This record gives sequence, structure tokens and C-alpha cells, in this order.
Amino acid sequence: MRPVKHRSEHRAALPFHAYSSFNKKGGMVDRRVERQRNRALDMYQELATYEKIAECLDISVTTVVQYVARARQKGDVRANRPFKHRGRLLALQRRKSIKEMKALGMSPREMAKALNINVRLVQIRLKEAGNGTAK
Repeated sequence: MRPVKHRSEHRAALPFHAYSSFNKKGGMVDRRVERQRNRALDMYQELATYEKIAECLDISVTTVVQYVARARQKGDVRANRPFKHRGRLLALQRRKSIKEMKALGMSPREMAKALNINVRLVQIRLKEAGNGTAK
């Protein structure tokens, strides 16, 4: 049986700021934390949910929420979404994709398959935009 070490013997004798993600002496964020925060904000901008970001980066959901809140306070554009509801944002992106695909000459069936939506929805969006007729 190994002898039990005292709790203070497990950690090297370094000052607190050496273990902190925010270096108090240098006033700079650790590079690893900065990369992780940037990846989280990029995913948030791409409409990923807090839970999905936390799962992908193996961090807490609370940490992701804090990253986004701090980015909003600092004016980072990646933290701003025009709508609060993800569904509205996805619908807006789908409309934009449908317009781009129509410009490329794709059929409604091809568009529906690429976007993983119903053909009828593509036809409705084309009719709304005035770029095509429902067939």
C-alpha cells in the first residue's frame, strides 16, 4: 500500500495565476482558452445550440453561455443573431440557399434533396420570391 500524500503535495508550488485561464500578471488569456472560445463563437454564429457547442468542445453549457455573453458585451459580431429563435434563422438561410440554387439552374427536386426538405416547400419559396412556378 502506498503512503497517503498530503493534499498540498499533489500540486507544484506555483502561484495562482499559473493555473488560471486568465494570467493575472500578464493580463492575457491563455492561447488554448482563446482558441476554444473562438471555436465556440464560430459554431454559435453557424447557428449551433449551446448544448451542441458544449458537446463538441467537451465543455460546460454554462461556459458556452458565458463566452457568448462576454462576446456580446465586447461587440463581437459572431455573438449577434438577427432573431432569437433558431427556426427563423434556419428558414432565412434556407430561403437564401434556394435563391442561390435557382440561380445555378437546379430543379426544385434537386434543391429539396440538397436541403433535406420537402419539394413542395421549395416550390412555395420559389413562388414567394417570384423566381419560379410551382410544378
